[in-house]
Amino acid sequence: MYDISFMLLPVAAASGWYFATRQFKRKQSGVKLEHSGYFKGLNYLLNEQPDKAIDVFVDLLEVDNETIEIHLALGTLFRQRGEVEKSIRLHQNLIARPQMTSGLRADVLHELGLDYMRAGLLDRAESIFLELEKNSEHKLGSCHQLLSIFQQEREWLAAIDYVVKLEGLENNRQPQVLSQLHCEVAEESLAKNELNKAAGHLKKALKIDPGCVRASVMTAQLFKQNGDFKRALKALLAIREQDIRFIPVFLDLILDCFNNLNQAKQKFNFLADLQAGNDSIFVTRRYIDVLIEQEGKQHALDYLQEKLLQEPKQSLLKLFAQVKADNDSDQDSQFFCQIINKLEEELFSFQCKQCGFTSVDLNWCCPSCKQWAVNEPVVV
Repeated sequence: MYDISFMLLPVAAASGWYFATRQFKRKQSGVKLEHSGYFKGLNYLLNEQPDKAIDVFVDLLEVDNETIEIHLALGTLFRQRGEVEKSIRLHQNLIARPQMTSGLRADVLHELGLDYMRAGLLDRAESIFLELEKNSEHKLGSCHQLLSIFQQEREWLAAIDYVVKLEGLENNRQPQVLSQLHCEVAEESLAKNELNKAAGHLKKALKIDPGCVRASVMTAQLFKQNGDFKRALKALLAIREQDIRFIPVFLDLILDCFNNLNQAKQKFNFLADLQAGNDSIFVTRRYIDVLIEQEGKQHALDYLQEKLLQEPKQSLLKLFAQVKADNDSDQDSQFFCQIINKLEEELFSFQCKQCGFTSVDLNWCCPSCKQWAVNEPVVV
């Protein structure tokens, strides 16, 4: 309530100036101006009744060149308060007035476009911003809004065009956004079994942003689909240079490639090397599986025991208990192992580095702040 009242102060001040000016002009012409309504609105504002204050100001203000900015401010207030229908009506009323100059009309159209976006009427907003894109003063803002609209409508090719336009207008490259949009086109192409088209967009994504983890993973999945596990593995191993934190996330995909290539020794060496420089329990778990497979359970237990002494973590203790329970016939030992196994499992989680949004799912576009490639893996 306080915020709304505070935001209304400029409107009240502007309205006061407007009425004072009108009063002076009418005194000169001998016309009496009744401005008690203004003081009534001001009284509502001082008593923290912004709803009533807004209604009074809207009723009092005539629409002319002197009051257009006040009306625009009121429309913004309506939209920010979630009263989008009022904001739309106000802006539509302004546009309908024949005496509106082209510059003012463009300003009101921009506000109406924002109203439509807030209301979810994206087709109407799109029409307005396509018109305003031709206006030099509104071109940049309109391109930003159109990019947002096309992303919401999942019109990825149109979104790509507008990212390129904005790069030119702002002289600011956006390789991460552009590569993610090409990945979106590739994903849709894969769903339609248009493999060549998908491959083309993934190549563009990696050319634009060589650090795009998503493009590498999708490229690997495309190779796997064609039975080319060697090239799939190469694409996945590139993640180590792109962002090594994502290796545990896609570790099973990597190990599946090793298995299909019958490269047991290379798989073991890869995990041993990865384990040495990574404290992820997911990496340790897969390393233990391979250690058991190639050198036996006792070797794995000895390794875990030594690691637990160095790093006494709950996740390692649980892994130790799981291996020991399968390797121990003592009832007491098995009982304690069963209890330890009931400890809460550590799970992958992803956090947006921009807004802090967390999720157990990997979202390449943050659902909260709508930024691309900002979610990073963390362990809960």
